[in-house]
Amino acid sequence: MNSTFIRLWDVLENMDSFDGQGKPVRFQLKFVTANRSEKTGGEIIELKDACKCSVRTKKGKEIFAAKKNFPVEARITKDPNHWVNSTRNILLPNGQKRKLHIRLIIEFNNKKVCY
Repeated sequence: MNSTFIRLWDVLENMDSFDGQGKPVRFQLKFVTANRSEKTGGEIIELKDACKCSVRTKKGKEIFAAKKNFPVEARITKDPNHWVNSTRNILLPNGQKRKLHIRLIIEFNNKKVCY
């Protein structure tokens, strides 16, 4: 069996990239659920057409946090501290947002994630 691997760092770079129209790239991923406070999890979730979430400014403009020169004080909501918490907000095709822990990603674009 020939398995293809991708490093977590490359996964995050890919998630932060944009297509030709300046919109976040779409991707497929699988991750494992975990909830320490309720001691639940272990379910494997597959998202087939997701992208990184945008942030809305106070003026209603949609901005993607990975873009340079984005003033943090212009955000409507508080800073989620994704770097500190090792999390990312993902937008699903149905418009629903989902927060996931990056260390629980097991597959990205049909490649196994290695650390």
